[in-house]
Amino acid sequence: MERLFLKVGAGKFMQIIILPEIYGRTSFITKLEAIFLQQDISVKTLDPYEGKQPVFRDEQHAYDHFMSDCGHDGYLTLLQRTLEQTEGPLFFLGFSVGASTAWRALGDLDIANRVQCFVGFYPNQIRHHLALNPECPTMLIFPKEERHFSVGDAMAVLRQKDFLTCYQSVALHGFLNPSSSNFVADLSDDFLHVFQSTCCDDWNSDNRSSDDWESKLETYLSKHFQ
Repeated sequence: MERLFLKVGAGKFMQIIILPEIYGRTSFITKLEAIFLQQDISVKTLDPYEGKQPVFRDEQHAYDHFMSDCGHDGYLTLLQRTLEQTEGPLFFLGFSVGASTAWRALGDLDIANRVQCFVGFYPNQIRHHLALNPECPTMLIFPKEERHFSVGDAMAVLRQKDFLTCYQSVALHGFLNPSSSNFVADLSDDFLHVFQSTCCDDWNSDNRSSDDWESKLETYLSKHFQ
């Protein structure tokens, strides 16, 4: 596997951008953000509902609400506006529609050149944008299957691209999301552990060693995914 993280130049601190799925700010997203904040790491959660906290009956209700309140293009615009207000290198963590939105943003070379790493879970909308070639280290984690397209076929196309590594889970779409019927607690807890305590030491220090974080992320991916 290629090195996932690039070294950051002196004086340029990494900005973590978390892009949630259609459910918005779930308890998982809040915990993930808190892990970075507790270590004084710059992080921003790109909430598609911008502070509102809708309650959803089920996944279809959540999707319908997302499409009417934000939409795929609206989410992309929100990300682009946010990045215009930030400086320096970026690290994207995206989930479902958030991962697909981050992927689309990488079509802008100016953005891609700032992104040190992109980790995206179950980015199902990526099927509409397979021609894009990200110019940054990218890891995409797909579920066992998707209703609307062949995961295997999409991964076969993506694996031909530079800087990109694909994984596949035996779990279903939404396995990190506690609001989803496909939630898998062990996968969620282990992912949060990747970034806890000493994992992010020196992230914003002069040494900026990401070896521990990278090692734990690689261990997590190889343990749980193919």
